[in-house]
Amino acid sequence: MKIRFEFLDGIRGISALWVVLYHSLLFNGYSTAHDIKWSDDFILHFIQKSTSIGHLAVSIFIVLSGFCLAIPVVNNNMEIKGGFKRYISRRAKRLIPPYYIALLLSGLMILFFPLLQTTQNTAWDSKIPVTFGSVISHIGLVHNLDSSWIYKINGAHWSIATEWQIYWLFPLMLIFWKRINMYVSFVIFAVLALLLKKLIPMAKPEFIILFFMGVICCYLSFKKTTINKFLIPLATTLFIGSLVVFALLDINGFLMILITGITFSFLLYALVTYKKLTGKSINILENKPLEFLGKISYSLYLIHGPFLALINLYLLKNFDLTNDNRQWIIFIFIFVFIIPVTTIFYHLVEKRFLNK
Repeated sequence: MKIRFEFLDGIRGISALWVVLYHSLLFNGYSTAHDIKWSDDFILHFIQKSTSIGHLAVSIFIVLSGFCLAIPVVNNNMEIKGGFKRYISRRAKRLIPPYYIALLLSGLMILFFPLLQTTQNTAWDSKIPVTFGSVISHIGLVHNLDSSWIYKINGAHWSIATEWQIYWLFPLMLIFWKRINMYVSFVIFAVLALLLKKLIPMAKPEFIILFFMGVICCYLSFKKTTINKFLIPLATTLFIGSLVVFALLDINGFLMILITGITFSFLLYALVTYKKLTGKSINILENKPLEFLGKISYSLYLIHGPFLALINLYLLKNFDLTNDNRQWIIFIFIFVFIIPVTTIFYHLVEKRFLNK
């Protein structure tokens, strides 16, 4: 029987919207750097601060990926059901076809919209020109290994390559886990990640550590047999508290990723344990809007970038707006256009490749 935790869709929904709002800050106005035009308006400034670390949503997605892939493994004596071939083919079916179609959509938008074809000192500049190398590397899901490819065509797609590569390591993690133990296996792959960080830092190999954290979180939460009423409040405080600190202070990116992985894994462990042992709903995360966003979260992540770039470039070309007004328009555009288009993409594309 398939085990499902409905609140995970809520987390996916929040994370997907978070990363889109973060990217909307970067796709506002001129500047090729990761430069946010901070507002003097209290409400807008608060939203900007809250979403300025939205890139950490990728860390959450990676932990969730490790957790979800581990569920059938934990319940099968730490072995992959059906063997490696079945596992990797199911992962490929789920991840790659929607990615390829989103990549094609991004390329077609560049082809048919002149605004997207030339550099204009905006965040879109790093996505063009589309070169033979960038296309081939994206098709081969190795574009995250070279700085001249990684952000081309659709900047958000770098993490798809990283996740796909981690999928191939998952069976090795389990082999070391079974032959030695969980802790030694984790240390081995943490060291591997740090070594790769020196060689190919742009590929974000530190996400190997976060993925493994998700696997460990799953294993421990399924072994837990008692509930501590202070666990969820403590885990929530640590997770949200760390995010507040990151939003207010300039902290090293690697450290942010690592701490986010640890605190979110702890929170996930607390939520899963509570849900598994009580069967009660986690109402704040289990509601229709978040369930909907969670369902389309992968599609939203795949296609939002070029649309954000296009609306920013269109507004810059045709209207003399303040950064604040342009930012509000982009926010509205996300909800009235990008999310509806994403819903269509989900039903026409992604839904066809869901594993049963």
